[in-house]
This record gives sequence, C-alpha cells and structure tokens, in this order.
Amino acid sequence: MLRGWRGQIRLWVGMGLFAAIMLGATGASALAESKNEYYRVLLRKKPATVEDVVRACARYKGYEATSDMKEELTFLFNMGIKFRPDIEKMKDVPLTKGNAVHILLTAMGYKGGFMYRLFPNSQRFALREAIYMNMVPSESTVDEVMSGGDLLTLLAKVVEETDKQKKGAEGSK
Repeated sequence: MLRGWRGQIRLWVGMGLFAAIMLGATGASALAESKNEYYRVLLRKKPATVEDVVRACARYKGYEATSDMKEELTFLFNMGIKFRPDIEKMKDVPLTKGNAVHILLTAMGYKGGFMYRLFPNSQRFALREAIYMNMVPSESTVDEVMSGGDLLTLLAKVVEETDKQKKGAEGSK
C-alpha cells in the first residue's frame, strides 16, 4: 500500500502514464472508452483478483475481444505465456504481489537474473527482480494483497520497463 503524499502522487502519475501509453497505442476513440471504463473500475477495486491481472496482461499483449477469462488465457497461451494449471479456479482469489509480478514478468518475456532463471516459477524471485527494477517498493512481500490502484501502478511500470528494453535492443543494433 502506498503511504503518504509521495505515494499518492506516484500512484496517479503511474496510472496517467499507463493510460496514456495504452490509449496512445490504440488510437480508436470507441476502444479508448471501453479501456477507460475497465481501468476506472479496476482503480476502485480494494482487493484486485487473479482475473484482473490476467485481463490486464491480455490487454497489454493486444487482446481486444470480450472480457472472458477463458478466452484471454487461450490468447495468452497462444502467445507463449503459460500459467499454472489451476489459474481458472483462482479467478476470484485476492491478488498478491508475488503472483502479480510473476505473471507480468512472464508476460513481458523478462529473462531476469541468475536466481530468477534458476527458479522461473518462483514468486519470491520474481518479486526480487521487480524490487531490483524499482517496480515495487523494497519492503514488499510475496503475500501482500494488491488493490486495483496498486495493480495499475505496477502495470505502468511494466510498460515503462518494456519500452526501456525495446529501446536498448534497438540501440544495440
């Protein structure tokens, strides 16, 4: 949870950045309205759920059809993103930082450090990588429950990190 006025400013800047990136990438006003509504509802959620991170991950990867978790998982699976087999049963489970970070780092194709590569299914090492990249505060724990606003802030940082990696890859060519 973000504390103090600095935390609130980071939250609003992160949400604005994420919304600008996502809406700028689409360009269609009707699509922007539906995306705005989705993120507005997500922002108000006290505990985000596993379904929210799967939906956000699918939208991040370009999914634009109906909001059905089964279809979103199929779309992500076809893109090479694999989830644990029981993820559909977990759809209404409150989202933890460890789970959110693990799903999002997998979705962005993050290679990670030595321990993350050695244990690719570990939420603990995924969270350590996210702390290293300043995506989450250093005092974060794997079992800490995330709100919708926290998830939006994390999404904004994932998009920012992905853009940095793309620019780095283009610069090295």
